[in-house]
Formats: sequence, C-alpha cells, structure tokens
Amino acid sequence: MKLLLDFFPILAFFISYKFYDIYVATAVLIIASLLQTIGHWVIKKKFEKLHVITLVVSIVMGGLTLALRDESFIKWKVSVVYWLLSSIILIFMLRKRIALQELFEGLFKQPLGLKPALWHKINALWAIVLIAMGFINLWIAYRFSLDTWVNFKVWGTMIVQFALMIFTFVLIFKNMPEENKKLFEQDSE
Repeated sequence: MKLLLDFFPILAFFISYKFYDIYVATAVLIIASLLQTIGHWVIKKKFEKLHVITLVVSIVMGGLTLALRDESFIKWKVSVVYWLLSSIILIFMLRKRIALQELFEGLFKQPLGLKPALWHKINALWAIVLIAMGFINLWIAYRFSLDTWVNFKVWGTMIVQFALMIFTFVLIFKNMPEENKKLFEQDSE
C-alpha cells in the first residue's frame, strides 16, 4: 500500500501527460501530491517528510509552470527535490548524524548493527547519486524532447531509485552482524 501511495503522484503525472499535456499533468501532479500527503497522514497520523518536501516543491515549481505557461519549472522540480534530499543527507553527515541509518532502522523497526563507517559510505553514495541524478535530469530535459524527459522522469528515475535501494539492502544484509540477521529470521517466521 505504501509503495502505491509513494508512486501515486508520478504515475498520475505520467498518465495525465500521455492523455493531455504537460500543463494538465503538472496540475494533476500537484493535486496528487496533496492527496498523497493527506492520505499518508490519514493512514499513519503523521506526515511523511519526503511527501511534504515533494508537495512543497511541486506547488512552487508546478505553480510557476502553470502561471507562466513555461515547462522549464516542472523540469527543474525533479532536480530541486534531488538536490534538497542530498543536502539533507550532507547536513546530517556534517552534524555527525547518519540520515539513512535513521531511515533504514526506522523502516526495519530495529537497529541494524552496522558500523558507522559503513553508514557514512552509504550516505555519501546516496548523496552523490542524488546530486548526479539532478544534473542528469536537467541534461535530459534540455537535450531531448519533452516526451523523452517525461519517460526518464517516471521510468528512468524509478529504476535508479530501485537499483540504489536494492544495492543498499544487499550492502546492509551483507555487513549486518549475525545476531541481527537472526532477529530478521525470527520476525519472518
């Protein structure tokens, strides 16, 4: 259910773009992001930080796209979100906190037992990938057709996100102490 809620705005954007145009798709993205944020609050009784960040950037960049009838702003939205997320990770690292440790241990609802040095490498990897994805997004947005950019925005970024998640999970489980792995095995029984 969470996965569907997480990808609802981007899929609504894609479908709207394919049937209408970038401006209808942008309006749908804003509405879908609002519904996503409210829906998560209704289900969990708390706001998901990523949803709120995406909603705010969607309203600002999407609003500018609609008000000025200029698709450049919605194209920049993806990069802005990625760069904000990478900035958050880097700020956490500067403050000697590990953003992704908190994220993944919250996801698994238990400490994972990884060494801080590995968490720092994982954080650095995510920050670098997010920064790179922001630049790749702009390169595709301004070097290729709008159709190509929309397909990249939806499917290309989703593939990169899934690949990064899978790589991170493999890294976590490969380096997790045996006693922590046993806790996962007990939970799955």
